[in-house]
Amino acid sequence: MEQRNDYKINYARLIGPGLIWAAGLALIITFAPRTVYINRMVGLGFLALCIGTFLTLYVLYLEYDKTGNEWPAFLDEFFPNYPVIEDKNETMRRLSGFRKSCSDYLSKDREEENSSLQDHATQLMWHSIALQKKRMLKLGLTMEMDSVRRAYSGEGGFIREKKYFDGRYRVNDVYEEISAIRTFRKGGKIIGRIRDNEVAHFTLLSAKQIGANKIICPNCGNTTTRENLLDGCDYCSTKFTIEDLENRVDSFGLRRDFRTNVSKKEAVKEVMLPWADLILMLPLVYFGLIGAFVYMPGTNIFIRLFTGVLATGLFVLLGWCLRSMFLTMIAPILLLISNVSTSVNGKLIYSRKAEEEQERKMAERVRASDPYFSIQSFFGGIQNKLAAIHYAEFPAQINAFSENDMSSFIEKYRNVVDIDCQSMTMESYKTDKKLQTATVGVDLRLLELRGGRIKERNERLKMTMVKAAGCKTQAVCGVTVLKCGGCGASLSLMEGKTCQYCGRDLDLKRYDWVIAKYERSV
Repeated sequence: MEQRNDYKINYARLIGPGLIWAAGLALIITFAPRTVYINRMVGLGFLALCIGTFLTLYVLYLEYDKTGNEWPAFLDEFFPNYPVIEDKNETMRRLSGFRKSCSDYLSKDREEENSSLQDHATQLMWHSIALQKKRMLKLGLTMEMDSVRRAYSGEGGFIREKKYFDGRYRVNDVYEEISAIRTFRKGGKIIGRIRDNEVAHFTLLSAKQIGANKIICPNCGNTTTRENLLDGCDYCSTKFTIEDLENRVDSFGLRRDFRTNVSKKEAVKEVMLPWADLILMLPLVYFGLIGAFVYMPGTNIFIRLFTGVLATGLFVLLGWCLRSMFLTMIAPILLLISNVSTSVNGKLIYSRKAEEEQERKMAERVRASDPYFSIQSFFGGIQNKLAAIHYAEFPAQINAFSENDMSSFIEKYRNVVDIDCQSMTMESYKTDKKLQTATVGVDLRLLELRGGRIKERNERLKMTMVKAAGCKTQAVCGVTVLKCGGCGASLSLMEGKTCQYCGRDLDLKRYDWVIAKYERSV
């Protein structure tokens, strides 16, 4: 099983519910023998017993869910238990390895020269995460991401893959159903926890292999051997490592997903009835068992036990009858609620399907001029650029992917420590002899450090993206493939698009999409 073995179950969290339960029992023992009636203090005691039990079950659910282990069998009756899925193939191992290396990298409170993250991510992806870490170190923060793969949609639905060739790379577009907890710490103290229980989206890139040992150079498109690329491409002299050529993560994000959301809602419906039974029966069970002991103080303990069990059975039978009558009486209301819920789910599915149809139409429009265009690869590239923009500390960094000066946004994003892309749509596309132009709408959830805590803020962006008409490349694997047109030096987009040797600016739109217009609303 793929489990977070470094996470320990925190049984200390059961102390609070346990104290509530004990306080309730103490109230009953103290005040019940004084009267044959249930006075206010006794009633408060029974209420505390029930609340303590509910909180205990809930804490057990949360703690076992965090570890990635299966929780106790009796909890299956009250909580949807989505099984943890082990790594079954190379793709799953690659996703798990990336998530773990990303967490390890961001959880350390120091810089690292050779992080294992570099073995899983493209250079551009690694650079955006490195910028995030620089931001967190500046603010004195670390972040751990405890995550496991779960089957929300049943067997076979927890991984959705789409593979294609984009002209220079083999691309694997992957949606992975996931349970993740991001824990932010400052000075060792937890200042925020974010739970994500739907999907993680990955774009993985690999050099395309032709025949037994022929590979297409991702930089210039030359067909050559793997050995030649490791020594340096004969045409463009770009050197690669083995890892550069196989399944490097080019984009990653935790997202909402309508399929997973609907599946989980259906699973939750299945446990509503057991919870209703628990809420109704638990007070009756406590009253039957404990009542016999506290209201029959002079009776033999075995008689009290027998009486308690008998009273509990009668109370539960009465409760079951009342439950059945209650469900019969409110059946029309439940039917109405179900119809409304079904309508809402239907609208959600229809809305997402409309988005998918829009994506399909826009992709077909672009592919009329660029046969290898992938809209998911396009979105992944924008996601990396937005990460670099939100974590930028200097004008050169924030302007690396833009044709306009965006320096004014540095202060607005000064405290952003993580970014979630909730949705992204291509709204229009056109091309002429010089440029391809696309407008893109993006909904982001920003996590910021405010007042010593991690706070959420939504942001809506509308961007105009441009790229040279003759550029058909969808992915830029790493900054090592970006060469200065003046002196031939490699350019690092971590430091901006200006060559440090000759001062010449890189015309990035010859290689990739760049931002021509950036409009923001909160």
